[in-house]
Amino acid sequence: MLALRTPFLSALFVFFSVQVSVISVNCARWNQRRTSSIAATSEPLSKLCIPFSQEAVASANLTKAEESILPELCYRPDLAPSLSGTEGDRGIPIGVECTPFQWCDSYDHCTTVCERGSVVVNPSLQKAIATQLELSRRLPLCYASLIGTHNSGISLADGYGNLDLTYQHYFRWISWLASDAYLQTNNQYLSLTDQMNLGVRIVELDTHFFDGDLRIAHCGGFHSALDRLVTALNVLAKLLHHPIQWDSETIGCQPSLSSIPAAEQRTLLTAMQELADWLAMPQNQQEFLIVFFDDQMDLAAWDMVPALLNLTLSVFPLETIFTPPELLLIGGIWPSMDELVARGKRVMFVSGADYGLAMNTVIFTKDGTVCGWREPPLRHFVGEPICSVETNGTFPADGATLSGELYRVTTCELQYGPMNCDFVWGATNEPLLDEVSLPEVTRCGLNSPSPDSLTPERAAAMIWTWADGHPYNPYVDLSQPAQLWTMLQDVLRSSFGGADTKVQAQPTALLALHAAARQPACQAASGCNFAL
Repeated sequence: MLALRTPFLSALFVFFSVQVSVISVNCARWNQRRTSSIAATSEPLSKLCIPFSQEAVASANLTKAEESILPELCYRPDLAPSLSGTEGDRGIPIGVECTPFQWCDSYDHCTTVCERGSVVVNPSLQKAIATQLELSRRLPLCYASLIGTHNSGISLADGYGNLDLTYQHYFRWISWLASDAYLQTNNQYLSLTDQMNLGVRIVELDTHFFDGDLRIAHCGGFHSALDRLVTALNVLAKLLHHPIQWDSETIGCQPSLSSIPAAEQRTLLTAMQELADWLAMPQNQQEFLIVFFDDQMDLAAWDMVPALLNLTLSVFPLETIFTPPELLLIGGIWPSMDELVARGKRVMFVSGADYGLAMNTVIFTKDGTVCGWREPPLRHFVGEPICSVETNGTFPADGATLSGELYRVTTCELQYGPMNCDFVWGATNEPLLDEVSLPEVTRCGLNSPSPDSLTPERAAAMIWTWADGHPYNPYVDLSQPAQLWTMLQDVLRSSFGGADTKVQAQPTALLALHAAARQPACQAASGCNFAL
């Protein structure tokens, strides 16, 4: 592992005053890494690292800055230098049924992904999602359980991560990377339409201004280690005469954190239109969406907030948006989604940045105004029987779920070679919201678990209203869902004092509903126990 201790890393230590223990990773720790992480190569790097020939360097037309990278690159005659034109069906997760579609970039490099809206959801899961959403729509918004996704728009279905396998191949030519380092730059695999079909009702759109437009992009500011890695990958592409480039120079995205040409990252307008088209479908007329703009204050610095508002209103008429002034008019008491839809409201917008008066006529700010919106890390979650989230460094955890506070918990599965999603060298992304952890999280009533890599299987792990394999066999017994729905409505009336859902909820009653609904005995309407 001596190759890891390069002058480049030493410079990082001095420039950023980073403790040596954070970046210095010993071989034993690296050998314990899972496949999706970086692992030590068993090959002696001294034998592998052959400099590129002077002819190859001359023909690449490198800049002085790019030439400074050359000592860190190794010519690998044992590896085929060809650029594959396709990444196969990597864009269709294992076990997902859908209509295959080729997404291709301007370099004609393609990945087979799921065509928008084509993911197959079995009837049992469809009914379970529908029942759970119908329950949630009856609750005051601050108590509702709403499935979300992390970085919903950074999806391979729209090309984000299209070149990951190609760049991952280049890792083996960089002296300070392990030969099997892993690259993943897309948070999701499925389109926004398919995510919403799987029950997602809090959609996160990473919103930035660059290349003359508001776009969906995973932009990370200045990360020296990643900048160095991206530069090395681009130099290798030149040396190997591959006509591709990972754009790391776009204003506002330095670097763009997804292996897709900057100008090909989808516009915010097309993403918003996709949401509007889904809401307009006949089967979705009772649905309500929360759209979270994960944006930065640079939009205000560039005077782009008016453009954000104008774009929003060009897609969603003002009368369909639930706005901050309307919340004030009803005394600041959050209604249910059913009540909002009855008033013609179909969507509300929340911004991660507070632009003040320039924004708050239409868009809520996340901090402080939307049900005490918080985003604690999953490692601070304490499951049953406590069902709380640690928010102030105390233990036991002090933030009880189902208490009127909106907890949106995200986890990230991105990997940049030796760096995890947070750009920490040699660290994992665990714990993760996945098929193992999600059942307990949702059983405790955490408002919005928002994982990466949503699939039907992962969506099923967030269902708390029905036991596995149910709610019913649609070809045998059509009476079962009606019986169960009557019982669930009785619980709602007990919890919220009848039709008036504005009264304070009883968390113990809601927890009982969450826990009872997933009991093994709840396999038929007559077997469910919803005693409060």
